[in-house]
Parts: sequence; structure tokens; C-alpha cells
Amino acid sequence: MKDYSFHYVFIRRFFKKKIMEKEFYKNLKSKALNDIINGKITYDKLDNILKGDKEIALEAIRHESFVYYDVPESLKNDREIILASLEKYGLMLEFVSDKFKQDRNVVLTAVKQCGFALKYANKIFQNDKEIVQEAIKSDGWALQFVGKKFLRDLDFLLLAVKFHGYAFELLPKKFKKDKTFIEKCIKNHAYILRFLDPKIKFDYLFLEKLIKINGYCLQYIPDVFKDEFNFALLAVKQNGLSINFVEGELRKNKEIIIEAIKQNRESYDFIDNSMKLDKDVNAAFMKYSAI
Repeated sequence: MKDYSFHYVFIRRFFKKKIMEKEFYKNLKSKALNDIINGKITYDKLDNILKGDKEIALEAIRHESFVYYDVPESLKNDREIILASLEKYGLMLEFVSDKFKQDRNVVLTAVKQCGFALKYANKIFQNDKEIVQEAIKSDGWALQFVGKKFLRDLDFLLLAVKFHGYAFELLPKKFKKDKTFIEKCIKNHAYILRFLDPKIKFDYLFLEKLIKINGYCLQYIPDVFKDEFNFALLAVKQNGLSINFVEGELRKNKEIIIEAIKQNRESYDFIDNSMKLDKDVNAAFMKYSAI
């Protein structure tokens, strides 16, 4: 009868080796996950075998923004990996395959995290209302990638500027001349005054109106108006902290200072130091601090 004992010994050794290798990898993986969680190692420094482990890649994505750069090809088109990467850093949309740039849920995930990612999405989404609104909510610069129909939509443009005042710079020129539109925008963001049409920017009566709406406009008015008493007074009446932007001799003007304190007593901290010793200024501070 043939002796098979050698074969049995070989098989036992083979499976024992496999079990040991499996146990070794399990311990190695556990250590890698703990090191990633505790910030002791970054994904790009891992061994290629560990990089190819989906669980490790997902854990790394939770802690790092640029993991998708380094995931192996076997994971590049994994939907879960892509969505997790975009939730962490939307601009990774640039590096996913065209197939996923046409995937609405993928694009929506990306623009929610970073609106600028709209630049890398399939152009069909430039006219998708939900995606476009989420994009401009996240990043005002996304306005340059939206469909033309939105650039004619007054409510949409107001929303864009409401979320991010700097988006005003990207608006079509006609809106930078539209006084009614500008008044609505200036309530939340005084600095859009920098982007107004030059003729509007030097319109004294209109500037007066804007300052009454938002005293911080004083910071952005043309230099030729910096010593305008009326503008400074109107600004501090609307927002006492606008005293920060009063310049020159007007910083020592008692009427302006008292009006600023009246509107917001904290403006006292920003007045010219020489005026803090003035008895009338101190009396106003005490009076309006008690209210």
C-alpha cells in the first residue's frame, strides 16, 4: 500500500503557513489602521499591499484629503471610495473617470463639499438647479461655471451674493450698475462696493444711501470721500464699529465719536486714544453703557 504520510505533512505545513500569513496580515492591518487614526502614518507611506485594502483606504480618507491620488487602480473606480473622497475634498472630482463625472450623486457630493468642483463635472450639470445652488452655497467662485440661464436669474444671483459677497465680482456688468440690486446686496457685504461700476462708485447720493444701509461701506468708498464728515457720521449711526474706518482728523471729531458710542458702546475701544480722556466722550460712554 502506498504511503501518503509525506503528502499529509506537506498539506499541514502549507495550511499552517497560510494561517500564519493571514494572522500576520491581520495584525499588520490592525496596526496600520491604528496608526492612521492616531496620525502616526499617512496613506502614501503605506506598503502597496496595505494600500490596496479598501478598509484601510476608507479609514485614511476620513483623516486625509488627498488619499484618492494614491489609491491603486483596483480602487480608483470603486464608488464607495470615490464618494468618501469627495465628501472629504470635493476637488478630487477632477481626477475621477468621466463615467463618474456624469454621475449626478457623485457630482452633488463633490459640489456640496467644494462648489468649485462644478468646473470638473460634466457640463450637463451646469444647468441642474439643485447642483448649481449647492455649488454657489459652498463657493461663490462656482458662479463662473453655472449655465447662462442662471446669470439672468435675479433671485439666483442675489442668493449667490448672499452666500459669498465676493461672487458679486463675477456678475454680468449690468448688475454692477443696477442700483436696486446693489442695495439688496450691500446689506450683507459692504465690500462689494469695490466692484461697482465706476460711475456708480462716485455717485455721492447713492453712496450716501449705501452707507445708511451698511455703515461698513465707509471702508470701501473712494479716497476722495474719505474726509467727508457726512459719510463718517452716517456710517457710525448705522454701525458704531464703523469708527474703525473713519480717517484723518475726523477720528477726533467728538460728534462722530459720541454717535458711534451711542450706536455701539464697544466702539469706544476703537476711538483715537487722545479722545478717550475727553469728559464728554467718557460721559457718553457711561450713559450708553448703562442702557
